[in-house]
Amino acid sequence: MAGRDSFTTEEAGQIGEQLGIDWGAYDVEQFRMGLDVEREHGLISPDTNVTDDDPIMTAKIALAHLNEIPDYYTRLDLMEREAEGR
Repeated sequence: MAGRDSFTTEEAGQIGEQLGIDWGAYDVEQFRMGLDVEREHGLISPDTNVTDDDPIMTAKIALAHLNEIPDYYTRLDLMEREAEGR
């Protein structure tokens, strides 16, 4: 995962399957967005590194947010855009 900017939908699906995610209950695009966002908990940011860029650990963080709010990452994107005045 080190050095990458994003995950593909196919990669997200494969990682989700490793976790046993039921794609009938979760949106793979939300999960993919989550994988991208939660990279902030990896080597990209030593102060918040808890995953060491492990895709499964990163996926678990994303899944935890989706368990709370199914469209968490769409809402997060909107909130960040509003905060930046876009």
